Amino acid sequence: MLRITTGITALLIGSGVAAAEPCEVELPLSGEATLDAMIGTAVSIDGDWAVVGAPLDTGNAWASGVIYVYEWIDAGWALHSRLVADDGDIGDMMGVSVDVLGDQIIAGAWFDNDAGSNSGAAYVFDYDSSLGWTQSAKLVMPGAAPEDAFGRTVALGADFCAIGAPLDDDQGPTSGSVCVFNRTGTGGWTFETKLLHPGGAAGDQLGLSLAVDGDRILSGAPWSNDGRGEIHLWERFGTWTHTWYMTMESVGAPSDYFGFSVAIDGDRMAAGTYRDDSYGEDAGSLWTMVRVFDGWAYTKHPPPTPQVGACFGVSLALSGERLLVGSYYGEVNGVSTGTVDVMGVTGTGWASMGSLVGTGLVAEAEFGWAVGLDGERALVGAPYQPSVGDLQAWDGIATGCGCPGDVDGDGSVGVNDLLAVLESWGDCPAPCDPDVDDNGVVNVDDVLLVIAGWNNC
Repeated sequence: MLRITTGITALLIGSGVAAAEPCEVELPLSGEATLDAMIGTAVSIDGDWAVVGAPLDTGNAWASGVIYVYEWIDAGWALHSRLVADDGDIGDMMGVSVDVLGDQIIAGAWFDNDAGSNSGAAYVFDYDSSLGWTQSAKLVMPGAAPEDAFGRTVALGADFCAIGAPLDDDQGPTSGSVCVFNRTGTGGWTFETKLLHPGGAAGDQLGLSLAVDGDRILSGAPWSNDGRGEIHLWERFGTWTHTWYMTMESVGAPSDYFGFSVAIDGDRMAAGTYRDDSYGEDAGSLWTMVRVFDGWAYTKHPPPTPQVGACFGVSLALSGERLLVGSYYGEVNGVSTGTVDVMGVTGTGWASMGSLVGTGLVAEAEFGWAVGLDGERALVGAPYQPSVGDLQAWDGIATGCGCPGDVDGDGSVGVNDLLAVLESWGDCPAPCDPDVDDNGVVNVDDVLLVIAGWNNC
């Protein structure tokens, strides 16, 4: 369900936009999942495809890992495919990370042993309308060594992919790195470069978080500076160039882990600091960044409702003017099932628009460990929900469930709907179509919902 902290609609100061309640969406779990599969460890959405990792699921062998693919059909997610690696082996944990872009999926298997114990790998699957999803490549880091954990994070670009190896030792033990592979004209992959950050040091774990958008790669090194954390940005100008970074070296506290999660979309970025104690022990915090003429301006945000131990910022998903922020120990009615906050862009920055709360969850299900967002559609994983993990989905994150504002039911929102609201101003007991937010009165909130849904239906 969705809980809007200021009521079903919330006027976002300075924006003139109202937040409307999204709707829960059907999403069946696979009957083939094995006990403790950890479905929901990683999630990703792009258009009509959603991909979910289950790294402890039995594919070819115990914990070799499985990824589940869903297709958006008739206003819901239908299970399309159950994918396993051709050479999956015991404990590879494929699905610890996933990403989907168009007709391509990438999944990390950070404990694959091709270059020694837990050296890691990543698998690519391509979609063909006649063949479905099939494995097309297995990527291994050049010069890989045991315990590099290559594949802990993965991200797809239009013609490249980025893969994190947070335990790589190039700049000292577990300093970390990000590898970039280019897609060839024939559909294969070639290694381009390994990204290291200037001044990298032992224990930084660069690559533990990773996000891609356009010609930009954003990655976190959350264990740098005694766990204060850093994030690093590369941009492609022919070659990949380190262009910006942000560190908590002088302002953070040990074990805050700034950059444990990152997100980027266009000229906006975000980074989570899930163990930040500024608003209570391990309550967490969020940093957002926006592109300005000479770099990136940044702002720190507290949790909308700070909770001790909630770990706000453990996961992030950014799409346009909406941002999902996971708190995997967030409490609901005194039970730490996990929650996800929905943030929206306002005239003055970001503001809370409510929170997604799962149904049927147990304590420490870790709902919000992984979040996915694309346009109106959101997906949240709860990998520790008995007995195989869990997924829950919503639609209408920005404009609300169904077609809010379509008062006259003609399939579009326009002048006639606005006039109907104005004509019914005041108390309006149910049933009352102009009462868009169903609170028994027609007022400015209903006008704002009509405006927010204009022509969207």
